[in-house]
Amino acid sequence: MHQSWKDVHVPLEYARWTLSWKSLHPNWEYRLWTDADNEALVNDHYPWFKDTYDSLPKPVMKADACRVLYMHKYGGMYADLDFEALRNVEPLLPGQQVLLGSMMTGMDACRAAEWAMCDHAIPNAWMASVRGHPFWLFALQQIIKAAGEHNTSRWDFVETVTGPVMLYNAVKAYRRVNSTGLNVLEPGVIYPINWLDTMWVHEESAEDNAMTVCDPANRHFSDTECKKRFPDAYAITYWSHSWAPRGRKGR
Repeated sequence: MHQSWKDVHVPLEYARWTLSWKSLHPNWEYRLWTDADNEALVNDHYPWFKDTYDSLPKPVMKADACRVLYMHKYGGMYADLDFEALRNVEPLLPGQQVLLGSMMTGMDACRAAEWAMCDHAIPNAWMASVRGHPFWLFALQQIIKAAGEHNTSRWDFVETVTGPVMLYNAVKAYRRVNSTGLNVLEPGVIYPINWLDTMWVHEESAEDNAMTVCDPANRHFSDTECKKRFPDAYAITYWSHSWAPRGRKGR
């Protein structure tokens, strides 16, 4: 079970969500990765990726890239710190090699959104994998390619180079050459909240928007009330946007 933060001093607001993973998965080894740990992982095991890693202009991009390395080097499961486990996910894992989640209510809903956000439909906030699966090296090659081409003036350049857009594109491209061993769960199983649904409700009242209880920036936020809305989900992320300014998507 992998999670990451810049150092060992994880903010207290994440503590109970982190504990949910540990308590519901008592037989799993837990590891919190720091920026220093990530640097050592690249230096010791992926020196050929070092130049690209060092060139990534934002710390979150390096953290994103290292999630891919966790899956390749060790396998297991990764979850962002603002993810809460609602039940043990082990029933989802038998027979799986790489397992990801999808966020939208369907591609039709994605296309109907205000923005063309279909390429954000497979977030990198939760991932599970066997150790050493070739998909992760394929994803690293996507990062290397995107890092050499990225335009830092784009609003979504972080997502495009190392985040959910990269992962979505890697899944599509990998499936064109290898359709086995990589599965994406239906929307709602891992990601019951589409981050677009809470992105603009920071100042709204509970009477105006029922999703205020799911937005950590809103005074009506209540993870207890929010997760009551999704009784069938295995986990829920509250999209706290910890790395980005308000108004932008974040991890």
